[in-house]
Amino acid sequence: MSDGGLIGVVRSVTPAFVRRSFALKFFIALLCIGVLVGSVGAIGTQQMTAEFEQQVLDEHATTAKQEADSLSNWNTQNSLFVETMARSQPVRAGNVSEIQSRFDREMRERDFDADDQPNLHYVDADAGVVAASTKSNYRGESADVLNETVRAAFDSGAETVVTEPYTDTPTLESPQPRIAYVTPADNGAGDYVVYTVPLQMRTGTLSGTGSSTTLVVDGSNDVLFHQSNTDLFLQPYGEDNGAPTAARESGPADPGALRAGPAAAALDGSASMAGKEYVVGYAQVLDTDWVVLVHTDVQTAYGTVRSVADRGLLATVLGIAAIGAIGAVLGRNTASALNRLTRKTERMQDGELDVEIQSGRVDTVGRLYDGFGAMRDALQERMAEVERERKRAEVAHEEVVETNAYLQQTAATYSEVMERAAAGDLTQRMGTDGQHDAMDAIATDFNEMITELEKTTGQLKSFAGQVEESGEVVGASAASVKDAAEQVAESIQKISDDAHVQRERLQDATETVDAAVAALDEGDVERARDSLGDVAGTLNDVADATDHTMSEAENVAGAAEEQAAELNEVSSRADELVRYVNPLYDVLDRFETEAEHQFVFTGGPSLGEGETDD
Repeated sequence: MSDGGLIGVVRSVTPAFVRRSFALKFFIALLCIGVLVGSVGAIGTQQMTAEFEQQVLDEHATTAKQEADSLSNWNTQNSLFVETMARSQPVRAGNVSEIQSRFDREMRERDFDADDQPNLHYVDADAGVVAASTKSNYRGESADVLNETVRAAFDSGAETVVTEPYTDTPTLESPQPRIAYVTPADNGAGDYVVYTVPLQMRTGTLSGTGSSTTLVVDGSNDVLFHQSNTDLFLQPYGEDNGAPTAARESGPADPGALRAGPAAAALDGSASMAGKEYVVGYAQVLDTDWVVLVHTDVQTAYGTVRSVADRGLLATVLGIAAIGAIGAVLGRNTASALNRLTRKTERMQDGELDVEIQSGRVDTVGRLYDGFGAMRDALQERMAEVERERKRAEVAHEEVVETNAYLQQTAATYSEVMERAAAGDLTQRMGTDGQHDAMDAIATDFNEMITELEKTTGQLKSFAGQVEESGEVVGASAASVKDAAEQVAESIQKISDDAHVQRERLQDATETVDAAVAALDEGDVERARDSLGDVAGTLNDVADATDHTMSEAENVAGAAEEQAAELNEVSSRADELVRYVNPLYDVLDRFETEAEHQFVFTGGPSLGEGETDD
């Protein structure tokens, strides 16, 4: 939808009383701005809170991962230590006294506290006794003195085994939760070296403060290590948050964190955690099913961001209030100024142009007052100019009326002249009076044109007379030529007939002469004489006919001479017509026509061969 369409929709749904009131529209605009600012502030605060909370979760996951890596390193060091002891020279030699000396020296060098000291045991598998031990009351005792969890690891084969956590038999000294690292001795006798470590060794070394709690659970989700509370060793974790399961599903390389609570079970004993919601970061320890869990109550974990969020919301509220207060003051002053200006413009609409429009403000409203004042002054000047233009228009209107009357009268006069000229009176001329240049130019051009037309028409009339006279002469000559031609034709036909008859007679005479010659040859003189007499008669007749033919030929020659004279007369008339046509053509050539026209004669000399004059 275009902006105009959207604005149109908004206007259509906005009540008229709102659209007419600037103050109400300004208040609604301020309200919308306040809602917008509040929404932006709330959304921004919410986003900031969400980002900070995610940051807190990421920090807990990182802390758990770091502690898991540290515990994995500690576990690896213990495994390497027991394996080193199993490959030491005394163990490979099987010398119990040297083994005991080596074990005692290793414990002294590590400077463990007597209360939480780890122990090294060398178990002779064939004898089934603890041959050497840093715990004096275990030396020489049956291997059964060791915890059954430790003994179960003897069947693991050639690899080092980290046992499940266990508790020493209460009848022995200092019973406490421990784990053991069991590895085969490198002497080929099937003996074992056992390194037992109390769980409280990690107490105090796990990360955590007074407001957070870190602990490690084993594969059964029992507490394996705790940062401070040893009473929870091997007790169920019991928190319903799914963190241990999530850690094992994601693996050591993918730690995580979540929000859970309220705290119960293992966390309920902590004053900072009991009954509270908390954030827990989790990470699995490499090569074990142990899971490190770092807990912090929500109030402590999110305390900073909530304080910031509260301050952000307070700042948003104060901003909205400031916008409302400032907007109300500005809106009221601006609305008052605009209302006053509206009333003044309404008076201007009613025609009161001397209303005073002035304001002491220098802002946009003040410039608006100045603009309306300038508009009022310009309107006054414009109205005065309009009045002057109206008077000039009235004068011009009168002039136009007079000019129209003159033009109509002159056009009527010119029309009558052209009608008479069109009727054939080429002596008509248009008059010029010098009052209107265009009309005078029309008259001058028309007069020049009609003069040329009159001259051309006169020449055409003269030419027509010449053509008529020449036509009569040509017609008479043509009749004479026709009669002479007919006479010549008859004479020639008669001469032809006579010549044919003479030829036949001469043929007969020739035959008669031949007969006479033959008779003479035969000696018949009488018949020959008669034949020659006939020939003489025939020749006399031929001579008479020849004289008559010659007379006819002379008559034909005379008729031909007369016909030639008639033709010479026609040719002379034609030359005379040509002399008239050339000047006339030069005059007519100055006129332009829309199409070519052929002049057609209806009879006379122009008729072609085989044509007749209807």
